[in-house]
Amino acid sequence: MAPLSTLAGILGLSVVSGINLYLAVLTVGLAERFHWISGLPSELHVLSHPAVLIAAGLLFLIEFFADKVPFVTVIWDGIHTFVRPVGGALLALAAAGDLHPTVQVIAMLAGGTIALGTHGTKMGIRLMAHTAPEPTTHGLISVAEDVGVVGLLALAYSHPTIAIPVLVALILLIALMLPLLFRVLHFLLVGFAGRIMSWVRRAGRHEVPQWAELAILELDPLGSDHVVRAFARQVKGAPRLKDGYLVHLQGRWNFIYRGLLKPKTVALDEGPLDPLRVDQGLIWDSLVFLRNRKAQVFFLPKDWARTFHREAAAPVRGIKEVF
Repeated sequence: MAPLSTLAGILGLSVVSGINLYLAVLTVGLAERFHWISGLPSELHVLSHPAVLIAAGLLFLIEFFADKVPFVTVIWDGIHTFVRPVGGALLALAAAGDLHPTVQVIAMLAGGTIALGTHGTKMGIRLMAHTAPEPTTHGLISVAEDVGVVGLLALAYSHPTIAIPVLVALILLIALMLPLLFRVLHFLLVGFAGRIMSWVRRAGRHEVPQWAELAILELDPLGSDHVVRAFARQVKGAPRLKDGYLVHLQGRWNFIYRGLLKPKTVALDEGPLDPLRVDQGLIWDSLVFLRNRKAQVFFLPKDWARTFHREAAAPVRGIKEVF
């Protein structure tokens, strides 16, 4: 293959492997078998073998349905954190089969890294979509991802000069989203750990880190009895999915989180305490402050949510719980 076609193939396979590895294998394998594309490195010819096509097709069918069911898609993506980057690295290595061994190693490392980035982006978008956990939204996102996988591969192997700048732009966009992606992955790990801990231990007081305690004492030297860990979902003044603590001080709720240089505080109540809604979910509980018809939404890990329901929600005047 020409150098541009090889580069487009490496980038294309790396990007789409993090979105849907099985569809990527199936698409390239079928294209090779039916001669829709030609000149692939010999290492990619194995993708057109009937056994590989059958395995990729069956796994794609499983993912096709799993990807459209709320909460199931989170578990599926979590498992594939260990699968898609490895698949992307191997496909990038195979796509660079005609190049020098040193370049092949670089392609493999870059392919795994890019696939991990696109996988993290996909997982982050899906997690944020769980604020509307109904099949239609997830189905539309899944179909868009599948169309994108086929479209990017078709572009990469038919018009490499166009595909390369498109793929590079996508990779740069993912790099710019890395801070959010790290918060999403942290959010996911804390959520699943909290779900497990809520099953194995009784509700009780949790340890609050020193930086949060100091920030609370700066706001009120007497401190607070109501502190709960939370992630900002939709909060003015806090980054999306930022980890922090909800604190009830002097008749109002505050959200405290670590800024770049020092802790930052977002006051949630301007005047009288507004109504509060608590919705219990499978992995996280959502906490919604309603103010001037604008929602400020938080996610509570399950282990902290149990303590909040028992100790914080009931005693505070003006709070309305909906279960």
